[in-house]
Amino acid sequence: MFERLQQGVQVIDASLDVFRARPRLAVLPLLSLLTVGSAYTAIGVALLHYELVGAIITNNVVQYGVVFVAFGISSGLGIFFNAAVVHCARQYFEGAEPSVRGGLAAAWAARRSIAKWGLVSATVGTVLYIAEDAVPGVGTLTRSVLDMAWGLLTFFVIPVIVIERNPTLRSDLRSSGTAFKRTWGESVTASLGIGLALLPAGLVGLGLLAVAYVSAGGIVAYALGALGGLVLVGTLVTSHVLGMVARTALYHYATEGEHVGPVAELDPDGVFAES
Repeated sequence: MFERLQQGVQVIDASLDVFRARPRLAVLPLLSLLTVGSAYTAIGVALLHYELVGAIITNNVVQYGVVFVAFGISSGLGIFFNAAVVHCARQYFEGAEPSVRGGLAAAWAARRSIAKWGLVSATVGTVLYIAEDAVPGVGTLTRSVLDMAWGLLTFFVIPVIVIERNPTLRSDLRSSGTAFKRTWGESVTASLGIGLALLPAGLVGLGLLAVAYVSAGGIVAYALGALGGLVLVGTLVTSHVLGMVARTALYHYATEGEHVGPVAELDPDGVFAES
């Protein structure tokens, strides 16, 4: 585990080079955080305004509808800004000059594919949620297995959307699956390493939320809860963004056979051992 943590730190450090070289690109994850947070806030306000909070608990149709909308918003917006990050990372790896405007323009150019994948992700996520809810225990295990399989199959979908511009979702899946098959050891290990390296920050966020809920009161509870939520969401966004940079480099390696960015100085047979 400690070795995986070290590997994750190496990948994160190399992925951060893209943002160190072009600090303005950090605007992209911030925009992602702000838009997703604003969208969730709007959903919460709407639920309170129309007094649907109780219906979410008692009515499965309302509950599943809200889950679908939440998944759709997070998936669609997440894919959009991650696509912008992928474009910028690719520009950086190729020696070109990346920019926030260029990244957003590339994501906007692929908006139809992004919207389709947002709906697909929301549908898959909702179906798995319903399966887990309908059959406790077995449903949870089934969801975990299917969720992992879906995540691996679509591991390179966002780089594929940005770089290949395939006409159909099926061709996107095929390209993603082929790239993952060629780099499955490196891809899985890089993802686990990034997750382990950022785990302490995530635990801090959860700890602050727990303290706010259990033992604090008044303004202190709100402050700790807000801070904990910010840390947790920030950790998740950071994980996704750095993961996209690493995936862009791995996708380049899978399709071109050239080590760039986070994998430029690393030996796939050593640091990213297939084990």
